[in-house]
Amino acid sequence: MVRLVELFSKNHTVFVYGQEKYNHENHVQLCENLKECLEKSNLIISAVPFTKDNVTVNAPYSDSEIKIEEIYSSIENKTFIAGGIPVQFYENKTIKIMDLLQSEALTILNAIPTAEGTIKIAIEETEKTIHESNIMVWGYGRIGKILCKNFKNLGAKVYCVARKKTDLTWIREERCVPVNYDEVEYEAKKIDIIINTVPSLVIEERIIKNLKKSCLIIDIASNPGGVDKNIAKRYKIKVISALGIPGKIAPLTAAKYIKETIEKEILEI
Repeated sequence: MVRLVELFSKNHTVFVYGQEKYNHENHVQLCENLKECLEKSNLIISAVPFTKDNVTVNAPYSDSEIKIEEIYSSIENKTFIAGGIPVQFYENKTIKIMDLLQSEALTILNAIPTAEGTIKIAIEETEKTIHESNIMVWGYGRIGKILCKNFKNLGAKVYCVARKKTDLTWIREERCVPVNYDEVEYEAKKIDIIINTVPSLVIEERIIKNLKKSCLIIDIASNPGGVDKNIAKRYKIKVISALGIPGKIAPLTAAKYIKETIEKEILEI
C-alpha cells in the first residue's frame, strides 16, 4: 500500500494512518490517529488482504494494531476499498464497497506478476533447474495459462490439471500434458514442483502420498488454498503458501494496477 499512497499523492490529497514505519515524502499528510484519518477522507483504501486474523487490519508498517471494528464503525456514507472485505461491511448499506480481490479487471492485470513471482519462488526453493523439471499446474484459468506457457518456455515438461474437457483440449494444444482430476495420482510420482491456483481443497492425501519427498508445492490460491497442509506435513512434503505475490515481487506495478482499477471503477477517470 505504500507505493499506492505515493502514486495517488501525485494528483490527490492523501491522508495516511498505519504506516508510521515507512518514511513517506512531505506531500503525504500523516494523521495522528485513525479517527482523524477516516473523518478527513471520503474514500478509504486499506490492505490486500485486508486482514489475516479477522480481528486486526493487515498493517505491517503500523506501530500498533488497528482493529477492524474501529474502521467498520467509522465509515458510514464513505467508499471502502480493500482486498477480502469481511461480510459485516456489506451489511451496512451506507458503505460503498469495492473488494479488490473480486475485481475482474485487477485479476487479469495481476496474472502476469503473479506468474513471474511463482517462477521466482520455484527457482529459489529448489535445487534443480526449471529446465527438464516436471511441473504440475492445478487449474487452467488466467494464471494457470500463463504459468503453463512460461514454464514450458523455460524447458520444463508441464502437466496441467483441469476438469473441463475444453480446457484439457486446449492444454494439449499448447503442448502441455492434460491431466484429469481423477488421474492425478498416477502422474504424481514423477512431479518435481506443483503449483496450485484452485481456491478449494484439491490436493489431498490420495495425491500427496504419491509425491516424491523432494517435491515442492506452491499454493498461490486465495484462502483457504487448495492443499491439505496437515497431510503434506505428515508426508514431509514442503508447502509454500504464497499470497499477495504481485505486491511482494513487483510492488510498483501492483500499485499501478490497483490505482488504475480504482480510477476506472470508482473515480471514473
